[in-house]
Amino acid sequence: MCRTFECMKVRNMKIFEIHAAFCSILANPKRLAILACLDRREMSVGELAEALGCPMSTVSRHLTLLKNRNLVVSRHEGTKVFYEAADKRIIEACAQIRTVLVDGLKHRGEIALELDPEDLITEE
Repeated sequence: MCRTFECMKVRNMKIFEIHAAFCSILANPKRLAILACLDRREMSVGELAEALGCPMSTVSRHLTLLKNRNLVVSRHEGTKVFYEAADKRIIEACAQIRTVLVDGLKHRGEIALELDPEDLITEE
């Protein structure tokens, strides 16, 4: 069937199925924002809720999903629970995707050229 290009065949779809399932957990803006915040430092549920501007219960629900997929880890300090990224490579991959998206939007003139995808979260 292949005439001009070398034929390719995917030998095992399992890794792509696992990849798709993994990406589904990231298909939520609040969870992506949580991971972006945790790129800076570990944070408590309350700190994340304040940073995202949403209730602590919402943040807790998202953190549970992220923790169940081994994307974040937690530690207890007194009555507070602090979270951090389990593997910084996931945060780096998400940041790289945002850079590609922002570059595409800039190219099409859909957003300001001065928008920096690395400067989407500020420390106050």
